Amino acid sequence: MDSRAWLSPRWRKVWADLWGNKLRTVLVVLSISVGVFAVGMVYSSSLMFERDLANSWASASPASASIYADPFDEELVQSVRSLRGVQEAEGRRNVDLRVRAAGGEWRQMLLTAIPDYNRQKVNVLRAQSGAWPPGDGDVLLERSSLADLGVSQGGEIVVETPKGRKRSLKVTGVVYDPSQIPSLFSGRSYGYISMNTLEKLDEPRRLDQVSFVVKPAVLKGKDTAPIETVGRQAWNKLEQGNTTVFWLQVYKPGEHPMQPAINAMILLLAVLGVLSLLLGTFLLVNTVSSILAQQMRQIGIMKAIGAQRDQILQMYLVLVGAYGVLSLIVAAPLGALAASAVTSFVAGVFNFNSGGLELPPRVLLLEASVALLVPLVAAIWPVWRGTGVTVREAVSDYGISDLQAKGWVDRWLDRILTKLKKLSRPVLLSLRNTFRRKGRLALTLLTLTTAGTVFMAVFSVRASLYSTLDQALDYFRYDVSIGFVENYRASRIEQEVMRVPGVKAAEAWGFTSGRVLRDERKESEEEASKNVFILAPPADTKMIKPSLVDGRWLVKEDESALVVNTEVVKDNPQLKVGSPAVVKVGTRKLRFTVVGIAQSTLTGPLVYAPYDWLTGAVQEAGRARSVQVIANSADPKEQTALGRSLEEHMKKNSLRVSNVDVTWELKQRSRFQFDILITFLLIMAVLLAVVGALGLMGAMGINVLERTREIGIMRAIGASSLDIAKVFVVEALCIGIVSWLAGVILALPVAALLSYQVGVLFLQSPLAFTFSFWGVGIWLALSTFLSVLASLMPARNAARLSVRDVLSYE
Repeated sequence: MDSRAWLSPRWRKVWADLWGNKLRTVLVVLSISVGVFAVGMVYSSSLMFERDLANSWASASPASASIYADPFDEELVQSVRSLRGVQEAEGRRNVDLRVRAAGGEWRQMLLTAIPDYNRQKVNVLRAQSGAWPPGDGDVLLERSSLADLGVSQGGEIVVETPKGRKRSLKVTGVVYDPSQIPSLFSGRSYGYISMNTLEKLDEPRRLDQVSFVVKPAVLKGKDTAPIETVGRQAWNKLEQGNTTVFWLQVYKPGEHPMQPAINAMILLLAVLGVLSLLLGTFLLVNTVSSILAQQMRQIGIMKAIGAQRDQILQMYLVLVGAYGVLSLIVAAPLGALAASAVTSFVAGVFNFNSGGLELPPRVLLLEASVALLVPLVAAIWPVWRGTGVTVREAVSDYGISDLQAKGWVDRWLDRILTKLKKLSRPVLLSLRNTFRRKGRLALTLLTLTTAGTVFMAVFSVRASLYSTLDQALDYFRYDVSIGFVENYRASRIEQEVMRVPGVKAAEAWGFTSGRVLRDERKESEEEASKNVFILAPPADTKMIKPSLVDGRWLVKEDESALVVNTEVVKDNPQLKVGSPAVVKVGTRKLRFTVVGIAQSTLTGPLVYAPYDWLTGAVQEAGRARSVQVIANSADPKEQTALGRSLEEHMKKNSLRVSNVDVTWELKQRSRFQFDILITFLLIMAVLLAVVGALGLMGAMGINVLERTREIGIMRAIGASSLDIAKVFVVEALCIGIVSWLAGVILALPVAALLSYQVGVLFLQSPLAFTFSFWGVGIWLALSTFLSVLASLMPARNAARLSVRDVLSYE
């Protein structure tokens, strides 16, 4: 006995429609699943990010702020700890040096010495494996640095001290430090040593960083102003101890430093997820129309034996609901798995702990709503229209009725086609058929055009990011920059640099840091003031090319002149060309006149002062703390080798080097960071392209059904299988090319808007917009390929129809 016998006839028909045409069921389920999958993956990922980031960050007892300065004693940490509003403060020592990786190349490394590993209370380090704490001459590696260095626990690393001596350190353990920027982004490795090991690295047992946590009563939600106020008091404490302070880093309360970047990424993915859902809805409308077109005679027969419109409507909506349930079963676990994979990948990149796979009830509820309600809402109009035909219209449907040209588009197209007599009849028929069903064509074009627009816009965002980066790095006209632990005579530095083979030119610069005050009042020191880096290059420098937005650059005759960048102006709007500026450097208040405003170049808040005047004002006349070098060769590898040679030469001549930066490596690292974002966007764009291809396949499938009798007529007058298949392939190609043209037109404004938003979200300023013609070409090739691919199965089905099949078609 049939297991479905207990069902009423109408529900047996629903079951037959589900199971009898498996390919169609798969197509509908896929069309709904894509949207459900995208929405579920994005929402679930955002929840996992929020959960895992918060847990990782909270586990470290993160600092509210950190101050970096020249070496100081533990007593200054005690003075910061005693400030009103400070709950806890701890000091550390950071040593920036070179480490030899497993491949033999030398890389930058930051070794941090912590006075007492067992009593950490701020930015707590967590042991992952191995020894704890590090012994004398040992090092614990931060887990994000293991792959970068190519070493494992139990091995050894070789570091080079600021004096040029080689020292071997045994890797005795692995730790996790949530407070550090991952090695993948910073371009440096991280290790942790004891204070005793400092002496083996030619470093004194002193501190250069103090991190503090403010009391909860001081905080005001996410506002950083109370922390900055305490930070300025701590800054003054260190300066009163004759310590030069370089930087005050303030963190937003309760927020991981990488949270803004991840939030921006989630926002972009959410937009593309909604687009996927929208395109899936269009695809569903076309597919439901296909079912109704195929079953037009069945609807007529049901009405002829007494079925009411609401009964038939209910039956097809239940069918759509069944498709939704199947889609939910498919999409929910896949969305959870994809979200887990995305979270694990991002956790690895941004170095936080992933909590693993999870499908929260609210995500499942959202997916269920999307899988059931959206298809039902989308299907109401085509089902209502399809079930509204009369019995006569249904039983006399041949698929080629009511297609005579009526509108101006049809007449205009007919006039064009009459002039294309050299084209074969199948091609002419394809071109004419493309515009037969304008409503269906509009939905199909909308799906493909949206996918193409997003795809091309993503490539333009990529080009804009690279263009912005190139413009920013065009500021750097030097190839290598060397920073020193202390100030040395500028003439000596330049003399030693020019002795190294491969150096074309060199400039020694003054460097310090300070805070821009609102005015000279004593009270201004306690008011809101942002710290800035002060560069003092020669007025006629050839090492940088600032882009001025107002005023002028420094000239040789300048004394207390100052050029500020737009990042400084953003925090200090009172600074304008011609206005006075007060900068507190150490215990001195330096008075300047702003002569120019330069565009910020991804370098943070910078101000530029005349070398001779500034070094004299801070009592370091004729001395410098950095040198910029132009290499003879433009080859990146030779520039890297030159950086290494310069470092070795400086150390051999008793010039203590703190850091060596090669410009092309900075550019490469920045591009990699951008590529992570672009990869996510491209994944979603490809997903949209797949939805578009499915939509085109569904539309072509409908066309085959509607033209069954037409295909029979073509067969009867001698058309071959190849000619019939060509009609549908060429038609799909026409749709693909038209959607490409429409996408190109829309991609320009969409790409400009997306580039603007990405720039504001990630870089706090709009990108330098560049339209990618590579993206246009790639999408043309991809849309052509997808169009042909989508048409193959419908074309094959059409080509297999015989005259007998057509005559028996119902």
